[in-house]
Amino acid sequence: MDIARIINQEIEINSVKFKNRIIMPAMGTGLANISGEVTGQMIAYYRERALGGAGGIIVEIACVDSPAGKASPTQLCIDQPYYIAGLKELSEAIQSHDCRAFIQLHHAGRQTTPFVTGGIQPVAPSPIPCRFVKIEPRELELKEIHALRDKFITAAILAEKAGFDGVEIHAAHGYLLSQFLSPYSNHRTDEYGGSVENRVRLVTEIISSIKKYLPRLLILVRFNMNDFTAEGIDETMGLEIARHLERAGADILNVSCGMYESGHTTIEPSFFGEAWRSNLAEQVKKTVELPVIGGGVIRHPETAAGILAAQQADFVWVGRGMLADPAWVEKAVSGKTDQIRHCISCNHCFDSISQGWHIRCAVNPRAGRENILTIDRRLEGIKAMIIGGGPAGIQAALSLDAAGALVTLLEKESRLGGQLNLADKPPFKEKISWMLESLIKQLEKSAVKVQLNTAWKNEMLAEEQPDVLIMATGSRPILPTIGGLKPDQVIIPADILSGQITLKQQKVLVIGGGITGCETAEFLAPDNEVTIVEQTRTLAAGLETMNRLGLLARIKGQGIKTKRGFVVKSIAGKTAQIVKLSDGSEENLNVDAIVLASGSQSDVLPLEGLEAARVYVIGDAREPRGIMEAVYEGELVAEDLWARIQRNMSSEVSFRD
Repeated sequence: MDIARIINQEIEINSVKFKNRIIMPAMGTGLANISGEVTGQMIAYYRERALGGAGGIIVEIACVDSPAGKASPTQLCIDQPYYIAGLKELSEAIQSHDCRAFIQLHHAGRQTTPFVTGGIQPVAPSPIPCRFVKIEPRELELKEIHALRDKFITAAILAEKAGFDGVEIHAAHGYLLSQFLSPYSNHRTDEYGGSVENRVRLVTEIISSIKKYLPRLLILVRFNMNDFTAEGIDETMGLEIARHLERAGADILNVSCGMYESGHTTIEPSFFGEAWRSNLAEQVKKTVELPVIGGGVIRHPETAAGILAAQQADFVWVGRGMLADPAWVEKAVSGKTDQIRHCISCNHCFDSISQGWHIRCAVNPRAGRENILTIDRRLEGIKAMIIGGGPAGIQAALSLDAAGALVTLLEKESRLGGQLNLADKPPFKEKISWMLESLIKQLEKSAVKVQLNTAWKNEMLAEEQPDVLIMATGSRPILPTIGGLKPDQVIIPADILSGQITLKQQKVLVIGGGITGCETAEFLAPDNEVTIVEQTRTLAAGLETMNRLGLLARIKGQGIKTKRGFVVKSIAGKTAQIVKLSDGSEENLNVDAIVLASGSQSDVLPLEGLEAARVYVIGDAREPRGIMEAVYEGELVAEDLWARIQRNMSSEVSFRD
């Protein structure tokens, strides 16, 4: 398959020419300011992805009715003329790299809260609460519907004045226009409810009015082919909606699915397969004459090219893939697909937005920090040694090497990757191996000197005389003291996940219901009877919500027993005595094997005698956490060194102060 040729096909729609078939879809970043204005941080974020080769970028949800229609506190807004200046800078930044610029027009409807809307009760076509948000909305009056229609039209006019090539009307994912389209949320009996023709009326009125006033502005419509909720839009209904949108004058249809209440289907966790919903776009393409955009967990260029070659869609959107690697398209069309740093579907991006933060990415430390983390660092002549070849150590090596430093990476094991070599073993975590593969591939193409099977010895400091020493030595398991537990009974998750120990047809007790304990229990469940004992009331605490809900559902579905709010008091032969913390009551469990998943502690080498170099402690060696923190701290080493040079300090002082 000629990936570059297929992806690089030009296409012209209503006098707007696209250089290729890859679109970056609208994804909330939280990078606007609290007033909804464009920020320098947002411009830098989108510019980097336009520079990375995208044929078109659809800027994230922009509120047409602030604050009542906002979905998040730092959401972009497009309902007042004073937003035009910032939006113009944003469109110019995207278009300056031969990338078409669109902006998504949005109203949250019932999928928001008074906290976000400044105390205003959310509105909806019918007073039916979203079961996820649990806030009862107020039913819109007819005159309010007409006013909101006009707000979408006004927003399109503002977008055109700000220089955008087109707008995308957000009628998907359970937001206001999607609420009108779906019989699940629209129980109206007037001309905006009942039949499909009535439910789609508001959207078609918006489309036809924009076309009337702005005939050259491209109109994209993102809509659901399937709500994945009972009594919601199904695929038959979705095709009928598509035909109405075409007749109303839409230029491009962007096919999507799901809503907050079926959130797994909109922001897919790791257990969804690549391109799992490409058939939805294919059905629409066979039904209408309009160009169609399809996507959903597109991670590899060959997958995108396959969809295009099979004519399942005219464009493919790559969202989180381009968040993880802004140069996804450039690498795809230049024969460098093996250098793409793939999204691993951990959903840290979504989690950061849910927390009210700016967008972040576990595998790309620059995401959301493009105007903060510099790329033109100059560290020539600096000699750095890194102890540990896990994600933190590798990222530090790559960043230092890119800045011109002389880098040696020591790894005591026979292979690189550290915990990544185990993290990809539990069910549905195989995408983590993609990250490890890309890190190693980047190392191979760098000037970093890698020494495997090499443990650090303090005399190396005098022998090598590095300016900088980076300790990325990771962590080791915490082994709690439990009465009667013999050393030869101790099994840790690494023993299981690495295949060093195999358990079959055993009654297994997993002590610790954190992320690792739960994932190890799931790994063991097909061949064993597994019980998890966790001292808190929460399993898999700290795991992103979508992935956590999926993991907990699978634990329940596989019959894994859970004892929350319990601790293991003692082990006597094959009997484990556990105590309920709330009342002190005791139970006995029959067990054949015990897996200790009680957390980790930093594995830090003694710092004595290392004063001759500037020392950084990063990743789990600093504090056991996740991939995102490890990679970010690895990136920060080069950033910190460059910042010190920028303060006009001499190299001798700046690294060893």
